[in-house]
Amino acid sequence: MADDAAFPILDPPAVAFLESVGERRSVGVGDYLYRAGDDAYDFFVVLSAAVDIILGGDRNGDEQLIAQHRAGSFLGELNMLTGQRVYVSARVAEAGEVVSVPAAVLRTVIATNANLGDTILTAFMARRDVLLTGASSSIRLLGSRYRSETHAVREFLTRSRIPHEWLDPEQDESIERLVTQLDIACGDLPVVIASGAVLRTPPRDPCRSISG
Repeated sequence: MADDAAFPILDPPAVAFLESVGERRSVGVGDYLYRAGDDAYDFFVVLSAAVDIILGGDRNGDEQLIAQHRAGSFLGELNMLTGQRVYVSARVAEAGEVVSVPAAVLRTVIATNANLGDTILTAFMARRDVLLTGASSSIRLLGSRYRSETHAVREFLTRSRIPHEWLDPEQDESIERLVTQLDIACGDLPVVIASGAVLRTPPRDPCRSISG
C-alpha cells in the first residue's frame, strides 16, 4: 500500500531541523490533525505517535485506510502547495507527539533546504499518484458519458491531477438512485460531489441569471 518514495522515513537530523522550525504537540487517540475538505492545514512530522490517513471512498461511506504514519514519517500532500482542499483525513491511532510546521514555513524549507525539500516534494508527488491510481476518491463526478459537459469537467479534473471518481447514472442503477436521493435533476448533470457538497453546473450566462 505504501512505498519508500511516497512514505519515506526522515533521518534524525532532518527531524531535529523540522522541530526547530515547528512546534511539538501531544496528540491523543481519535484526534484529527486535519479532515477531508479543510482548506488549510499544517505539515506534521511524527515523533512517537501513529496517524492513519483515511479516505471515505466507497458509496456506502466506509473509510479506506491509505497509510499509517509512525515515528520519522511526515504528513501532507500536494494540496499544501497548490491551495486545493485536502482530500483525506489524518486521525491519530496511537497517542504520542508530533511536530506541527505551518504551511508557510514549509514552503520556505522547501525553497532553502535542497535535500529535505526534494524528499518532501518527491513524497507529495508520489502520494498524489497513490490517490489517483490506488484509491477511490472523496470527489465524485456524476454525469452521462453522452454529454460534452461531463467530458469537459472530467478533462479538467484529470489535467489538474485531482483525484476523483466518475459515476455515470445511465450505466449503473445504483448511481441513478443516488442522484434521486441527492435531489439532483437531470438538467443539473453533470455535478461534482466534494466534501459532502453538491456543486451544480453554473448558469451558461451568469450575468443574465443575476439580472433576471
